[in-house]
Amino acid sequence: MMLHRFDPFADFYRSSSRRSLEADVYRVGELFHVEIDAPGVDPEDIDLRLEKNHLTVTIERREVADEARTDIVRGRALGTFTRSFFLGESLDGENVEASFDNGVLTLTIPVAEKAKARKIAISAGDN
Repeated sequence: MMLHRFDPFADFYRSSSRRSLEADVYRVGELFHVEIDAPGVDPEDIDLRLEKNHLTVTIERREVADEARTDIVRGRALGTFTRSFFLGESLDGENVEASFDNGVLTLTIPVAEKAKARKIAISAGDN
């Protein structure tokens, strides 16, 4: 019998890309939270897809159309940005929730019931 150390972040991976989204991932109790900054993005330009246990976030930051505007410095990247996460068996991909507030996309992913800690009863032997 082998025991394995539980690493909650082993259930996540990032697909490497030049246009990848940065994210903070943390756990509070039985919930994992993923926060992705998306300032200036309309929630309509955010696409979340879950296929099997593969969660993909795609955000499109569009150029502001204003003929009177003359850009001096352009420091914010425009285009499509993607980040992928693999939700292992210890996470409940069917109950992912998403919210968008003040330019931050927050995904909340519960720990799967079968992965939650549970008490194991000890039976007394007949001696």
